[in-house]
Amino acid sequence: MKARDVMTRDVIAVCPDTSVRDIATLMVEKHISGVPVLTDNGKLIGMVSQSDLLHRAEVGTERKHKWWFRIFADSRALAREYAKTHGLKAHDIMSRYVVSVRDDAELRDVADILDKRRIKRVPVVREDRMVGIITRGDLVRVLSQVQVSTAANRIGNAALHKKLYDRIQSQAWINDNYISLAVDDGVVEIGGFVETADQHAALRVLIEETAGVNRVDDKVSVGLPLRTARELPKI
Repeated sequence: MKARDVMTRDVIAVCPDTSVRDIATLMVEKHISGVPVLTDNGKLIGMVSQSDLLHRAEVGTERKHKWWFRIFADSRALAREYAKTHGLKAHDIMSRYVVSVRDDAELRDVADILDKRRIKRVPVVREDRMVGIITRGDLVRVLSQVQVSTAANRIGNAALHKKLYDRIQSQAWINDNYISLAVDDGVVEIGGFVETADQHAALRVLIEETAGVNRVDDKVSVGLPLRTARELPKI
């Protein structure tokens, strides 16, 4: 699935000369937490989010620095902070470095950007023009619309056993040497040992999501078994 398949096309945006008060009003009325800043021809030049409106002189939330901070601080940083705190237009307070994605970007890449950048929304562009926006909520909406089949495919015991072991062996997070499987008409009994509770949970998820599995009988223990004297390294 591509970004263009899930993006919101009717984007609420502002122009560089939109007043800060109008931006705040727009966010409140539309129940949104950020707006892109576009030129007359639709080019994306910035974003204004709620974080850009937190420290404002009008409501007394601007930062108060110690006298020594003003001496040693970067004058350019202080100037940017003053403009954001006192600026009256979108172009004064907007974040100019905007992370965006192409409209043909894969959804997994969009999710990675939202997660790693710790942002709530990402503009979607085509040929330097903004054509939509994707929020975290849009990805949750897509998940809610996924149709999950509850009918399990019937797979022979031997075939399902091999399929499960192949899947387990392909994972880097578990040592399959300590895992045992028994398959009987879609019922999978898993036994053995895993090192951590996280590995235990992941193993169970892997088994449950495999086509052909109807039920899981979980007998796995957390904590690797003690090695015998024969297995201990010689000193």
